[in-house]
Amino acid sequence: MNIVRPEVRANLWRWREVAFTGVIVLLGVRLIGRGVEINSWVYIGAGIAISLVAVGLLLSAILRVRFHKPVRAAGVVEVKEREVAYLGPDAGSYVSLDDLTRLEIVTKGKDEVFWVLTHSVGLPLLIPASAQGTDLLFDAFAALPGIQMEQAIKALGSTRNDRFVVWQK
Repeated sequence: MNIVRPEVRANLWRWREVAFTGVIVLLGVRLIGRGVEINSWVYIGAGIAISLVAVGLLLSAILRVRFHKPVRAAGVVEVKEREVAYLGPDAGSYVSLDDLTRLEIVTKGKDEVFWVLTHSVGLPLLIPASAQGTDLLFDAFAALPGIQMEQAIKALGSTRNDRFVVWQK
């Protein structure tokens, strides 16, 4: 018998990476404190190194959680070897990240948010932001030089009708 509702459990599960890296940051800070107590530069140095790496991972984990949208739209997103694929009920296509020329987010109210991948080979690919597998896009798009992930996260949460250019070659 589960005493936690499934949607609450799913939400807590999404935040697991943030919690884990937060604990590592605290362990690094504790190591620094222990090093100060016993006057050990080795402990202090190791604690600083662990804390700095963990803070970087923590910030990335927070962005990843904010990037997430619950699955509501039909279709599946796949990312394999710098190639993004959207397989929808009516159509689907593949786009290589090497051919990508512009990445946009189009919002049409609260529930209709789309990624628009414009590329040099063919027609732009529209991917619903709430399709299954869109969490994979975070890592794929993070590899694009100069991408503005914070702007993308804000655009994904927008409720007005607008277009947001997140990256352009």
